[in-house]
Amino acid sequence: MKVLRFAVLAVIAFALVFTVGCAARQTVKTDTPDATDTSASADVEDAATAVATAVPVQKYVVKKGDTLWDISSMNKIYTDNFQWPLLFKANRDQIEDPDLIEVDQELIVKKDWNKTEVNDARQKAMDTPPFKPHTAARKTLPLRY
Repeated sequence: MKVLRFAVLAVIAFALVFTVGCAARQTVKTDTPDATDTSASADVEDAATAVATAVPVQKYVVKKGDTLWDISSMNKIYTDNFQWPLLFKANRDQIEDPDLIEVDQELIVKKDWNKTEVNDARQKAMDTPPFKPHTAARKTLPLRY
């Protein structure tokens, strides 16, 4: 008898939870501007333009043992080793030779490259000759990055 009473109570509790919900439902009301209020729509357009024109840029601080090849393959960067020329291109003001980057150097990571630029960078990475160790910046790079 106790088992039957417990089963009935469990079924009722289960039904209440699914019909009423675990938490009180809230109705979210969004404010919609009147058709005569043009300032609100202008604000929305300005915000949309600002978002569209914002250039996605992040920074990366070089750690010991890093290479542009390794950095570009990171998930938070480009996830593709062959896009390292994009890092070089974005940081030409502080990188003279793509083989020589310094610990604690702060690199700019641009994310707004177009498809042509990405494909060009990948091709240049593939065309780059094998690495030859050196300690000084080369006067002439093997390709025009």
